[in-house]
Amino acid sequence: MIDEIALWWENMAGPRMLIEEMSKSLSDGKNVVLRLDGDLPWHSSMRDYLAHQLSAVQIKPAILQKGEKCEIVPQLLRQLSRTSLGDCPQDPKSQISYLRDRQIFQNCVIWLALEPDCDPFPVMQFLSDFRGRGLAENGCFVLEVPAHEALPRFSSCVTVLNCNDSVRTDDIHLFSSILADSHQALPESFRNYAAWLAACLAGKNGELVPAILQRLKAEEDPAALWTAMEQEGSFCAMPHRTPAELEQLIWQAQLQTVFADIEMERLRITAQWEELITAALHTAASDFHKGELSTFRQFGEELRSAADVELGTLVYMMGLRRSDDHSQWLLYIPDEEEREWVYFLCECRNKLAHHTDCSPEEMLRLLARICPQGA
Repeated sequence: MIDEIALWWENMAGPRMLIEEMSKSLSDGKNVVLRLDGDLPWHSSMRDYLAHQLSAVQIKPAILQKGEKCEIVPQLLRQLSRTSLGDCPQDPKSQISYLRDRQIFQNCVIWLALEPDCDPFPVMQFLSDFRGRGLAENGCFVLEVPAHEALPRFSSCVTVLNCNDSVRTDDIHLFSSILADSHQALPESFRNYAAWLAACLAGKNGELVPAILQRLKAEEDPAALWTAMEQEGSFCAMPHRTPAELEQLIWQAQLQTVFADIEMERLRITAQWEELITAALHTAASDFHKGELSTFRQFGEELRSAADVELGTLVYMMGLRRSDDHSQWLLYIPDEEEREWVYFLCECRNKLAHHTDCSPEEMLRLLARICPQGA
């Protein structure tokens, strides 16, 4: 059983580097502003991994409510050090000196979250003004703010980290692939596609990946799964997606999974039936709409090699009759299953090439034949 939280924070390059950057800044005595697009995956676990890196440092969460700048420190003291509240001055600058001189937060990282109606600007100014004498002596602060929030001009004692920038597409896909490969409930041929589906749908939220994989069924519509998860409402920062957005993300996963394999199948087919295709290219044919054809053109160029014949052209040629004998098909592949497979591949390829996703049934048929071992 894979520990997905440890896999995310310890082994994925982006999330691991985010913790390392935070650890370095805090160890250097700097406060950290975390810009978040939604919530952090496995929020509390991230604090645990950060505490492990810092060692001998306590991480104390605090929530700030709406108030003036002079109320920030009293709010913190009420939550974290009530015995220090009585002597706390009223002036914001004096309050900072009071925290620093009394060493109230020594060896502590105060992790700040804001109530929805709390203006982040005074809090960010407080972090910029708080110049302690290092983590061991005066502690440091971490503040979470939405990624869209405008930032003031910070002093040199503040590091700004954008969480979304720290998580790359490669991190999400690798994370999803490792989890999908260990998911015994999914057919082996389906796992690579499942990994891409979960990665595309999750965006940069790693916590959504295992939730998607646990609920994903090969024969069911991924868009319906996402909608059901939205309605459930129990997942970390799950964005609302329109039907068009879901179709686009599912299409992206299919493009990554099977589009190149469809092309490889085309090359196999044109190589296996090269003699028949080459003969057809050099045989006059009758087209009900275009009349007699002595040559075949594709993308404005005359076709001479079987290997260059696209699936759409193959299907077109298979529907024509010879000019010298209308009872004969121009291109007749004697294997019925192969003929049907060409038609099917052409339909799927055209869908994907025109930004339309294939149905779950079509994907299962493709994957079962193209990726029988989950390759």
